[in-house]
Amino acid sequence: FQAILGMWTVTWLLKPVVVMAHLMGGLATFSLLTWLAWSATPDTALVQAVAPKLKRLLWIGLVLLALQIALGGWTSSNYAALACGNDFPTCLGQWWPEHDFREAFVLWRGIGVDYEGGVLDGPARVAIQLAHRGLAVLVFGHLLVVAIRMIITHGLRYWGVLLALLLCAQVVLGISNVIYSLPLWVATAHTAGAAALLFVIVGLLARLRAPE
Repeated sequence: FQAILGMWTVTWLLKPVVVMAHLMGGLATFSLLTWLAWSATPDTALVQAVAPKLKRLLWIGLVLLALQIALGGWTSSNYAALACGNDFPTCLGQWWPEHDFREAFVLWRGIGVDYEGGVLDGPARVAIQLAHRGLAVLVFGHLLVVAIRMIITHGLRYWGVLLALLLCAQVVLGISNVIYSLPLWVATAHTAGAAALLFVIVGLLARLRAPE
């Protein structure tokens, strides 16, 4: 399916929903490989009394992170990364500029439209950027709470610190994308940061166990 999506990315002229799905498919494959690798490695279980509650929080975090990654792919494929110019935390000099959420999230516009450079007008791209920023706050807050809980739990401190550092780095990279007009290495590192967060969260879900 990934191969088919790769073909459609070209033949359907960078259709955003296909580009986003291709990104999500790649990271889903990476996540499955991560789960299998940890599950197949002996003596890597993290036995903790708080495992059931922590795993529930991690599953919620995984869903939120997946939504944010999909939204990041939608932002990139619709060329909305710089919809707010170089403004942060405001957008075009305002906290709530003109936007068009209805037009911003139309997934299908038919075959034959060339999406190189994007087809959305300014308000629609602004809406995508605002949504990406807003969800980032929610993801950061939730996963930071999870990280703090792990930091204060004996045996999970390393993973809690790592999760917190990755979260902070991801936020800095996202802001840098805007402020410095999307440097290629920063955009690439931002994608790598998403993969690193997936690696930590999926790895923890695969390894956490409640005591017998």
